[in-house]
Amino acid sequence: MPVRMPTHQDLRDAGQRFGFEVNDEEVEGFSLYIREMLPAYQRLDELVAPTIPVKYPRRDFGARPSTEDNRDNGWAWRCSIPGAPDGPLSGKTVGLKDHIRVAGIPMLNSSSVLEGYVPTEDATIVTRLLDAGAEIIGKVVNGSHCFDAIGLSIYPGPQPINPATGRHCPGGSSNGSAVVVANGNADITMGGDQGGSIRVPAAWCGIVGLKPSFGLVPHTGLAGLDNTVDHTGPMTKTVRDCALALQAVAGADGLDPRQKDVRVKDYTARLEDGVAGLRIGVLAQGFGHEQSMPAVDAEVREAAGVLEQAGATLADVSIPMHLDGNAILWPLLIQGGNETNKQDGWGHGWQGHYALDHVNFTHRAVKARANDLPLGLKLVLLLGEYTYRRYGMHYYAKAQNPPRTLRAAYEEAFTDVDVLLMPTVPFTAPPIPDEELSTYGFLSIFANMIHNTGSFNATGHPALSVPCGTHEGLPVGLQLVGRHFEDDVLLRAAYAYEQS
Repeated sequence: MPVRMPTHQDLRDAGQRFGFEVNDEEVEGFSLYIREMLPAYQRLDELVAPTIPVKYPRRDFGARPSTEDNRDNGWAWRCSIPGAPDGPLSGKTVGLKDHIRVAGIPMLNSSSVLEGYVPTEDATIVTRLLDAGAEIIGKVVNGSHCFDAIGLSIYPGPQPINPATGRHCPGGSSNGSAVVVANGNADITMGGDQGGSIRVPAAWCGIVGLKPSFGLVPHTGLAGLDNTVDHTGPMTKTVRDCALALQAVAGADGLDPRQKDVRVKDYTARLEDGVAGLRIGVLAQGFGHEQSMPAVDAEVREAAGVLEQAGATLADVSIPMHLDGNAILWPLLIQGGNETNKQDGWGHGWQGHYALDHVNFTHRAVKARANDLPLGLKLVLLLGEYTYRRYGMHYYAKAQNPPRTLRAAYEEAFTDVDVLLMPTVPFTAPPIPDEELSTYGFLSIFANMIHNTGSFNATGHPALSVPCGTHEGLPVGLQLVGRHFEDDVLLRAAYAYEQS
């Protein structure tokens, strides 16, 4: 893509973006220097950029599923990519959230803007799952551009259905990931989580969902919202499968700047050790929100009692700053997501592997199809751009500092307890709206549902949702939170509860 010499009007237009005028003398002077700089860009076009090799051939590129082959509408694409002949995930089927790049398989991220994009590389976690012997059987739908905790912004449709009732929302944005595990179509799925998007649908659909410690699992090859809150992790029917999947994908890959001093453990070795002597803190601020259902709080407290009967020690814990988690996370999501999407969906300012095909496609597609952007992403772009133009980077910069204080508050609690316990979501899944109910009405639900999940995206602590009962036929999720890189402790506690 040769870089052409900018016209005088191009330079004047560029200056307007920053609020300054470029006079005729400056245009002439700048043009002389720009002409000397352009050969660097031309030479860069000639250089061959390193790519990530595709290790496993695609014998079946698949197709979009028919209605008859898409129970509960969880699949975006069906295919078959077998991995190694043996390994810890041998015999396991895997679905991937459609923000994960798989070479030769279309990636929509549930948006018409990306219609026609086919990645040329596999994300790191794709290769690792195949190395472990899994078979990837498809891409699953998700809330558009990963910004939809309800799970209503689905392209091209239809809307996924919560298998628990057949008429309720499955939650988002990893809604398809939860649906195909809950209905038995896949053993394992990989979801994405920037504010609760693994744990919310796991809780509402009655499966296990883990947001690992920040950086434990490489995000290389996944579309993100903001580098400081992006997570990816497994969603499964059982805790053991969750531990096996985490074992397969965890560890540094040398390409993701989110990964620093990563500590990987054997996540299945101590699953059956039980919880005798484990200190569990029942977080006071995790219960009794304005939107909380008393029945949900009661189910989770009863689950805490089950763990106590299994040998754990319970203690009441108070962390007042937990209630400020949303105030910290929202500016990171809004302004961070705005900047990432303005920069062709990949951001800048970090060292690692950039998906050049994704960047180029997104740049052209957004220019051509901006009116097709979904409501959730339009909200991010509008509010993010407004706050930037009005206040600059003030709120994003300020929101990056309190997480250290919030993290310290949790860490102080972890001197007395090993795990924190609370509801994953303070209420059960709402019904799928009929056509007369405005989608805008669900934005308020979106804002109130991540009270207990979003904080841990900002601080990076591992957080796991495990089903702990039902209310009126709808699943309730128990959230367990642990110290950084002690994901194994959460899995052990969840396994003990599951077996109880």
